Amino acid sequence: MVNSCTVTAEADKDALRLIRRISRRNPRARLVVTGCLADRDRKALSEAAPGALVVGNADKGRIAEFIGLSVQPSSHVRGLAGRSRALVKVQDGCDGACSYCVVPRVRRENSSKPLAELAAEVSGLVRTGHAEVVLCGIRLGRYAGEDVSGESADLARALQELCRLPGDFRLRLSSLEVAELSDRLLDAAAASGGRVCPSFHLPLQSGSDAVLKRMNRPYDSTFYARRLEALRGRLPRAAVFTDIMTGFPGETEAEFRESLEFVKAQGLRGLHVFRYSRRPGTPAASLTEQVPPEVILDRARELRGLDLELRTAFAASAVGQMRRVAATEGVDEGAGRDALAEDFLTVRLGADPGPGLHEVRVTSSDGPRAFGV
Repeated sequence: MVNSCTVTAEADKDALRLIRRISRRNPRARLVVTGCLADRDRKALSEAAPGALVVGNADKGRIAEFIGLSVQPSSHVRGLAGRSRALVKVQDGCDGACSYCVVPRVRRENSSKPLAELAAEVSGLVRTGHAEVVLCGIRLGRYAGEDVSGESADLARALQELCRLPGDFRLRLSSLEVAELSDRLLDAAAASGGRVCPSFHLPLQSGSDAVLKRMNRPYDSTFYARRLEALRGRLPRAAVFTDIMTGFPGETEAEFRESLEFVKAQGLRGLHVFRYSRRPGTPAASLTEQVPPEVILDRARELRGLDLELRTAFAASAVGQMRRVAATEGVDEGAGRDALAEDFLTVRLGADPGPGLHEVRVTSSDGPRAFGV
């Protein structure tokens, strides 16, 4: 089963390459392809793997039925074997109008997990040993799950309810649009006693107001900076990360430099760097001033250099301090175990600390990597 993404052209290529490889290596295997590319370009998937069953997002819950199984699907994640962290999808859909994005074409309808159902799922994950639960959504800040009385509960209310659950665990928020970083949400995080992790991923995309306007993003750089100020006023130790895009149509050298300088001034801890991906059917795809690929590559390389500087400084700033960490999976054999701190700093430990949350001291750093005991 392949769950595809279509947020960029590279994501499309990766999905198509994968299903071709699966079909070639396992010609007798039953192959199911679902996800956003299944909604956006079913024909391309069928051509890449003619024997595959292609299922759109709306019918994901019926996949078992489609392949002849009687298993009743559940919206609850009950546990992830061998992992201390669990991701819980609480919201789906985006009705935004960013000029470069295809997501609203394939996942437009906004839906949220009911609050009682969410609380039951998180509680179950905590009971099965998950020390960190990450709340996820396409537009997480638009969460609006019904409570038991049928009233809509926003993300701030959800955090308040989840923080009352018993157990030694913490909550982490996935990506949030800065316009949805409300004072109510910040107050709920600040009042959680550390149960809500002080780390935030707030996509910026560009620090140039002219580029943001062409992107049709619902904020300008001044608004972004002011929300960071509000965040740090309530959570001074919060680590903030962002998405930054380069190569958007018409991006001049001066606009790129403006964006770069804005990013440098915000005290960020790391960047996710994206090259603009031309998506057919989006307003940006028809713009005539497409930036040459070699220019985009050079700018992305410079942004990734800045990302390395920010993450190196982040690791160095933690030396000598205590962090509360949860072990993660996937480390080199014999090289110790990686663990994730509340502020999203990865700390390499000499040995597996076991399940749960653990107090460690950061003893040293090497580039973007921190080490602790």
